[in-house]
Amino acid sequence: MIFTTEYLKKTLFSLNRLKYDYMLNLDKRPRKWAAIFFLFAVFTACEKPEGSVGIDLQPDDDLLNVSGIDTFTVTAISLPEDSVRTDGVTAGMVGAYMDPIFGYSKASHYTEIRLTSSNPVFFTEGSSLENLVVDSLILNLAFELGQGVPIYGSSGAQFFQVFEVDDSLDVTEPYYSSQSLSVLENDLVLEGNNLVTPNYRDSSIVDNVAFRPSIRLPLNEDLAQRIFDASAGDGLSATEFLDVIKGLKVTVDENAGGVNLSNTGIISFNSFLGTSRMELYYRDTLTTEDDPDPDTLFYDFEIRSNTGKFNSFEHDFVRGGDPSLIRQVVSGSDEPAKQMLFAQSSGGVKLRVDLPYIERLREVEGVAVAKAQLILPVNSKSGGRYPPPERLLLFGLDENGDAFLLDEFLQDAQNFTVIDGAFDQGNDRYRFFITRFIQQVLTREKEFHGLEIVVQRASTTANRVILNGAEYPNSENPEENLRLEILFTNF
Repeated sequence: MIFTTEYLKKTLFSLNRLKYDYMLNLDKRPRKWAAIFFLFAVFTACEKPEGSVGIDLQPDDDLLNVSGIDTFTVTAISLPEDSVRTDGVTAGMVGAYMDPIFGYSKASHYTEIRLTSSNPVFFTEGSSLENLVVDSLILNLAFELGQGVPIYGSSGAQFFQVFEVDDSLDVTEPYYSSQSLSVLENDLVLEGNNLVTPNYRDSSIVDNVAFRPSIRLPLNEDLAQRIFDASAGDGLSATEFLDVIKGLKVTVDENAGGVNLSNTGIISFNSFLGTSRMELYYRDTLTTEDDPDPDTLFYDFEIRSNTGKFNSFEHDFVRGGDPSLIRQVVSGSDEPAKQMLFAQSSGGVKLRVDLPYIERLREVEGVAVAKAQLILPVNSKSGGRYPPPERLLLFGLDENGDAFLLDEFLQDAQNFTVIDGAFDQGNDRYRFFITRFIQQVLTREKEFHGLEIVVQRASTTANRVILNGAEYPNSENPEENLRLEILFTNF
């Protein structure tokens, strides 16, 4: 089965959210490649056989002996990633930072806000809207703590901004990482409260009650007054509320005073938690002899799972990026990437991999593939405050450059036990098992037109990784190089 680019984007999006409801009948979009691949010569390094591990393509009685492992040089290049689908995500992402290798990156989050009750009436019985006084309106963003450290990069102060969305968000519509919506020009964050140092270790304290660590942004109280005014009559309906506020854009101003982009990062907050919300605190000033000092009232507006929302990403690789990255991703150089390769989530960078002479194996008679693994060693410049992605994903490419799922992937798309792709911290590498695919190329069941590697969970993470090229540190040291190892059998 051949999958179109649009299908692949939707499938990746579903996988990132742990949903495997593959979508059919979607528009086809052609891919455009940003570089030309040069073929390297194949060199062979025979080693001792590994035995019969991974042999599942031939019956046992057809396998006469294992002939050995051949190590093939692989060509690869880094390319700008296609726009990633980011609507409906659990993790909202906000922040900007300067990466010494990948350059400048920024994330913003668009979301609707919803009522938490039907037709709320804000004043107390016997009172009216005229007696309501706003104490504060707070946007609370609860850190995403389920995926490790919720800040990618560093936790220096950032200048947060919140704008009203001028376009309607639609929960049924797809949104992509390169998209943006028009917003009203006035920043809703109260002056003097924009510069915030993210603290995901300590709980937020509200009225002496500890809540999940959060970023709390006081908003302009005029918005609260507009909400009150819209509730006149029989209360505030969901439709009326969306007329008051169509949505919010949460972002940062990276050029503001007090911001050092070399000490900041991209922050993840959980948009599905009840503590990620807009909190309204107010008083009803209608007093009686029994109640001369009325209590503070409150109402929460939630960011729910069934609301329109998406993450938007910006990347500027030229601004502080490594020359090798710029040459591959920005300049579109024709020269092959021999030393360093790059992969980045959030619609950043992907890899195109070629196996120059793989189809020549068809000329060898009586040979089958017992085990084939594509090995991607992580470069020593990677890591530190920028940990690598937990997993990379590998896809085949057809003659049109459209990606398709390998059979190895389809065998166990939920656990990845067949194809792997997880970061192996002990060996500092990624590894893909593509035995069946290489055998299919050998038997002409499939033609080879290249492979594509992207970062898993690209819509909700900022992780990136630097990988060794096919000649790093030199072509004579294959253990450190990007390579394909094939274990052959004779039959």
